[in-house]
Amino acid sequence: MRFSPMSFLLGLVAAGAAPIVSRAFRPFAVEAAALALTVVDEGRRIVAEQVENFEDVMAEARVRREVAAAAAAAAAAEGEDEGEDSEPDAEAGSEAAVVARPRRRNTGRVRSHVN
Repeated sequence: MRFSPMSFLLGLVAAGAAPIVSRAFRPFAVEAAALALTVVDEGRRIVAEQVENFEDVMAEARVRREVAAAAAAAAAAEGEDEGEDSEPDAEAGSEAAVVARPRRRNTGRVRSHVN
């Protein structure tokens, strides 16, 4: 392999210019990183707001469903009371309580039944 003085000089210039370029480039890199952090934080804030809005809508829907179920159970119990002349059925009251009871959350766990 031949020695090339021009390549050697270009290597020396590049080695000397690298610190100068890195000092000049550093403020731009810091600004770019700060901007990226700002964009990420703003994105997280927007996502958190949308998740909160979705949770509010779901909570309102659950309340409406429970109110409708309780109203239907009350109407069913009232209809049974008017139709019968004898004692009210004990099972109808417990059925209304079952309908109005909120559901359990599904935790995703699989229960194993041990006999």
